[in-house]
Amino acid sequence: MKEIYERLNKNPDRRGELGPESRFKFNCHKGLSCFNKCCGELDIFLSPYDILRLKRRFGKTSGEFLVEYTDMVITDKNKLPFIKLRMAEGKQCKFVTKDGCSIYEDRPLACRYYPLGFAIGKRTMTEGEDFYFLIEESFCKGFKEDKEWVVKEWREREGIAKYEAMNSDWIEVILNKKLLGKSVVPDEKTQSMFILGAYDVDAFRVFVHESKFLTIFDLEDEELQLITENEEELMKFAHRWLRYALFREPTMYLKKRDEAAPPQKGCGCNTCE
Repeated sequence: MKEIYERLNKNPDRRGELGPESRFKFNCHKGLSCFNKCCGELDIFLSPYDILRLKRRFGKTSGEFLVEYTDMVITDKNKLPFIKLRMAEGKQCKFVTKDGCSIYEDRPLACRYYPLGFAIGKRTMTEGEDFYFLIEESFCKGFKEDKEWVVKEWREREGIAKYEAMNSDWIEVILNKKLLGKSVVPDEKTQSMFILGAYDVDAFRVFVHESKFLTIFDLEDEELQLITENEEELMKFAHRWLRYALFREPTMYLKKRDEAAPPQKGCGCNTCE
């Protein structure tokens, strides 16, 4: 993927940008000699919603899933921990079979997008609007098929919009300009907060209900009931907490406190520590 971005930057006027209405030809099926080859020798990075779907599929807690199925990588760009799927021996995805993906209904967002790539140009390595591009690997025979797609139709077919909606606040965290400066190195506490709020929804649930969290933050009864009963809502709530805790964005509000009262602890952010 790094090589693709470098190529886009070197050729800003010919970078193969695709929009929602752009068309491309592609089809993948068992009859192709390259079937399943794209599921090996690659890094599959997982979004928070990927982890939520997969940990439930295997009946695991978030922590159990992370230990058993993933590896953590600290990126050079913003020094935050990212999660990638642990490959089987031979660098093949451990969930691929001769018949294809065994977790197809819950496959990660990166797999759903393929063969499309998505670049957030105005906030990452290139300037300009967000755009799509084709990941045309030399071994792939799928591009020689006659099946034609429109980008927006592919997104709809793959259920991409839901994944992006679920991850939207997390994306705002990792692309925050405060973390992208070369001199900014998140400390151990910040990294731990990020792991808790981004990836470990089960540990975050314990944090909310068993710390002083609910005595510090102002939550409506309906919101508390929603995050208690709905795991997706809890995950999105955790991402909003990250935006508050790391950058003081107005995504959450503290309860009104007596000005003479000493600072409270337990929310996890520097303001209340």
